[in-house]
Amino acid sequence: MLRSLAVLVRVGEASVAETHLLDWLRQQPAGLEPLTLLAVLRFKQGDRCNFKLLLQRLNAAHPQALYTRWLLLQHWLQQGDLSSIDAAGSSIWAGEDSSLMLRLTRIALLLKRLHFGEAQALLDQLPQPPSMEAMMLQARSLAMQGEHRRALTLLRPLLERVPQHRPLMGQLLELVIDAREAPLVVPLAREAIGRHGEHPDLLCHVTTVKLYQRQPGLARRSALLQQAWASVRPTPINLANQISTYEQMGHADWLTHLLPKFTENPLADLQLHSNLAMHLASIESPCYPAHLCRIQAAIEPTEAYAKHRHAGPGFPCPVANTNRPLRIAWITADLCPHPVSRFLLGFLDASNGRRRHSHQVVSVTDHGSESCADLFHALPDLELVDVSSVRDHERVAAIRELQADLAIDLSGWTGGNFMAGFIARLAPVQVNYLGYFASAGIPEMDYWLGDGELFPTNPSEWHTETLWRLPRPFLAWQPAAALPEAMAKIASPPGGPVHFGSFNHNRKLSDRTLRLWGAVLSAVPGAQLVLKANAKGDHSTQELLRRRMLRAGLDPERVLWLPLAPTPEEHLQQYRHIDIALDPLPNGGCTTTCEALWMGVPVITLEGHTYVGRMSTAVLRGAGLGSWVCSSEADYVRMAREQAARLVELRSRREHWRSRLAESPLGDAVDLMDHLEQAFSAMHVAALTGR
Repeated sequence: MLRSLAVLVRVGEASVAETHLLDWLRQQPAGLEPLTLLAVLRFKQGDRCNFKLLLQRLNAAHPQALYTRWLLLQHWLQQGDLSSIDAAGSSIWAGEDSSLMLRLTRIALLLKRLHFGEAQALLDQLPQPPSMEAMMLQARSLAMQGEHRRALTLLRPLLERVPQHRPLMGQLLELVIDAREAPLVVPLAREAIGRHGEHPDLLCHVTTVKLYQRQPGLARRSALLQQAWASVRPTPINLANQISTYEQMGHADWLTHLLPKFTENPLADLQLHSNLAMHLASIESPCYPAHLCRIQAAIEPTEAYAKHRHAGPGFPCPVANTNRPLRIAWITADLCPHPVSRFLLGFLDASNGRRRHSHQVVSVTDHGSESCADLFHALPDLELVDVSSVRDHERVAAIRELQADLAIDLSGWTGGNFMAGFIARLAPVQVNYLGYFASAGIPEMDYWLGDGELFPTNPSEWHTETLWRLPRPFLAWQPAAALPEAMAKIASPPGGPVHFGSFNHNRKLSDRTLRLWGAVLSAVPGAQLVLKANAKGDHSTQELLRRRMLRAGLDPERVLWLPLAPTPEEHLQQYRHIDIALDPLPNGGCTTTCEALWMGVPVITLEGHTYVGRMSTAVLRGAGLGSWVCSSEADYVRMAREQAARLVELRSRREHWRSRLAESPLGDAVDLMDHLEQAFSAMHVAALTGR
């Protein structure tokens, strides 16, 4: 009976096991085996109150029993209470050599402390074939070291054997999310919810999946359910994702009101604080500089930072250029269908065979099935280096061994960034460019590269880098032949009344934006507003946005909601629903502005005061369309009204906007690369001379 009940508890058949265990306990109220199994069951169920009561009964009746000591260790590990484990001394581990449970617990403790070598040595000594628990620990070790695919190979067959095992399901779901295995994520999430419902141990993964599916309303719901459950039981919470559910609904301004306990200890959750930095920058928050100072002050005294500083060949210093090409490393976390990789591919592809310097694209994040690394592999004069599978200090060493003269950061504080490496320094000259819309805020970043539109004379925007202005637009829109936009035909115009629209993300729909667009619709009777930023089935997001629109004076009945397109080609053709694109504020468009012009749709923008609010200004003026840049909200509304009056003309010459872009400096990727290389050469000389 003991063995069969233990099997039921292990594989997650909780209800059957519970019935038999309660019957057994009525016959043996102080029995070691039934008390232990019921305590394990309550522990797995997250029933904190009853687990503690059972643990107290075990400790009173069987204080030295191996099961009691093992449960205490499990409890402390779950709570992250490593000091209690240390204080218990060696006696709590008595019998470890002969107890598989204690050996597995020791491995879990070593992984908690990031002692991967010691953990692997113990894993290798376990009996063969390995138990389910040993395989789960092995998979956790692999995943923590970036080897997600090997971990998946271990766990997927295991779930087929024990499909009701909720912790295994949760671990596997976390793995496919972290491995960026897009085809597996949604089906596995559906299977998990189908088997276990909205269980609190799975909700944090559900939140991630809903964000991935562009369903922030449903993601917020699951995040709030996590918080509710956390008040009564141990529940995994990803606060960074919870914050993203608000930010992706256009509520980034709320983040300035976070309680101090969430912002004062960056080391507690670096992902959270990295996300928060990005969100604060997107709303031009005055809190942004202080937040970055807190992050850097927390990172620099750590042991991990010390490892970074001394990794590989050591601290990089500038080396005189003895008639050799400079080595330029483009560091990116976005080698996937992301705007940064599309722009990067565009100017690297266009300048193939014409570049003076040696260029390497360094990927720091594994995008699994969504990776577009093959497009960069196809460029003959380019080296692609993948360091995504190694730990941070080893990643620093691998990048330093490239001996780059300049390291170009294409991520800033966005997701998957390697800012920790830039703080330790990856190259003698480090440049913030293209992928981030604010100062990196660290003294180790030497330059912030843009143009005269992004950085006007006497800029008021806070920054720690030296500003470097290109004498041309800071980017280029010349799609590489391998990208869908290179072959996309100009979309035909809509019919009926004028259709304003925006394909920018919901996160950019600030209250100020909604009020301004409401004023545009009021000034142009009959006009409609076309939006597309969330999944068609996410009615929660649409409802929350409708309420915000009503409060802002924008009639939601005049809004046409388009579904997210399943392919890039279909996304581009959805511009057939728009006559005039409206840019949001303060976080304006950039890629969407280029796309709109390319697909035959002009864009109205309001000139901002910071980088994040001037990107569309830089794009439009770079394309020779400065007349579409407005100086005030009243000017913005006036421009919309005047252009709507020219509707017939606009609809008859949609090809004009693509031609203007292609023939302008904005459409010349070869010229962009030439100016970038000139800038990099000058930066290198400045580093050598100490200027």
